[in-house]
Amino acid sequence: MARMLDAAEALFAEGGDSALTVEAVVKRAKTSVGSFYGRFGDRDGLLQAMHERFLLRLGGAAHVAVASAGNEKTLAGAIEVFLSHVFTAAHEYRNSARFFVLHHSADPNLRAQGIRANAVFAGIFTALVLSHREEIAHAHPATAADVSWRMVYAALAQQMMFDDQEVSGVPMTIPALVHEIACCLVAYLKAAPVKAAPVKVALVKTTPAKR
Repeated sequence: MARMLDAAEALFAEGGDSALTVEAVVKRAKTSVGSFYGRFGDRDGLLQAMHERFLLRLGGAAHVAVASAGNEKTLAGAIEVFLSHVFTAAHEYRNSARFFVLHHSADPNLRAQGIRANAVFAGIFTALVLSHREEIAHAHPATAADVSWRMVYAALAQQMMFDDQEVSGVPMTIPALVHEIACCLVAYLKAAPVKAAPVKVALVKTTPAKR
């Protein structure tokens, strides 16, 4: 099964969605059509298995990331270590991400898998951030942790879907990008709450109209 999944990913990387046919996968994996249908049922079954493996790989990276980040004593250290692991994994599996986003994001089964996985990833990250609650100055730490995850998610999506040239034209290594994003997140989480300034309403005197 792994050999056929490897073959399918290689075919997509080389020729896009149109290159991913049952015949091509069977030939690349050096297996039989019967073995393919016995494993996956049809092409849709192959896509679902590819998606499941993609999410499992990202999930594995997230668990390794949080285990490593758990050894850090500061919020800044924990966030940077976590991001380093997940951004590296996102770059490694970006072909799979592009495939599912560009060609199969409307598939209800794949979307459901993705939604469940995103909830797990969000929970892992927010739990890590809140384990350093004493460093968070935000009035609502849970909200701040959730917003931080949303920013990480957006940056990860950009990393998987676009090259530096497409984003800003400025090349940046993953370690450099991770460091800058971590600094932004920590600054947000540790910033003192800003009270809204009272709004002053200028009263305009009016002269009664003469009759």
